[in-house]
Amino acid sequence: MSAPRDAERGSALVTALLIVAVMALVSVGLVDLSMSALQRTGTMDARTQAAAYLDGAQAFTEAALVRASELDEGRLRPDGPWDGAPRVFDIEDGRLAGRVRDASNCLNLNALHDPDGAPEADARAADRIRALFRALGLPAADGEALIAQGSDWIDADRAPRPGGAEDDHYLRLPMPHRAANQPFAEIEELRALPVMTPDLFDALRPHLCVLPQPAQPPLNVNTLRLEEAVMLTAMSGGLITPNEARALIFRRPSTGYASVEAFWADPSAAPFTDSLPASAVALGSDWFETEITVELDRARLTRRQLVRLSGNGEVRRFTPIQGAVL
Repeated sequence: MSAPRDAERGSALVTALLIVAVMALVSVGLVDLSMSALQRTGTMDARTQAAAYLDGAQAFTEAALVRASELDEGRLRPDGPWDGAPRVFDIEDGRLAGRVRDASNCLNLNALHDPDGAPEADARAADRIRALFRALGLPAADGEALIAQGSDWIDADRAPRPGGAEDDHYLRLPMPHRAANQPFAEIEELRALPVMTPDLFDALRPHLCVLPQPAQPPLNVNTLRLEEAVMLTAMSGGLITPNEARALIFRRPSTGYASVEAFWADPSAAPFTDSLPASAVALGSDWFETEITVELDRARLTRRQLVRLSGNGEVRRFTPIQGAVL
């Protein structure tokens, strides 16, 4: 009679062990879920805090720009916060980095076509692109294609220019889409043009920008950096060589020019009075591009923001480009 009882005890033991094993698995699963939930909560908290740092850094940067622009009747100095140099700050459990670029010192792509402007303005914008390509040693044919395709991207009609591209081209692509038929909203839209390659984009990116207006702002000769010297070449339509442009910036006073008249009176600038229109240069700027990155714990947020300063100290923000990396 002991054998059945032993069998029953053995079955009960196996059942108990199975129950313990199942409960252990359930416990491990619950622990994993709890850890994942805690991890997600921590990541969300880090992202929320990182976004708050971004907002605070953006507001601080804009306030600094307003204060600087109010000094000396809007004249900017070469060594201001708009010099494009990265500034890094340590924060608790992370770091914050930011840079400011004077967005006047680049060629505005949206100047290629002004639906309400004179054709001469579009032609001047095209000449600046051609001069930039020559100064950078880029193929002239690519420059002509960029002018045509960029203009087609902006204009409202569906008829492609010679060398341009409209819907009939873009709809045949593996990932079909249409031409925007409106001004560029961000510089990355250039990648959609048929002529654009990664190498060409990388070469042009430091010298091109997208402003929400068809006009080309004047270059700020006080904030123009040495690596941006080709902008003087482009704005002159190639009449100022890159070497002459670099020499002109190199000889600039360390505190900048006190007035536009002082710039033209400088012996290094005087020879170019017939090459560069007087309206093409200034000492103040309205447009700035800020780029701020926050790394906090495992969260990384970055924001690129175009802002415009008005004469009364107001700041207008345009649609930011923001990304997150976890």
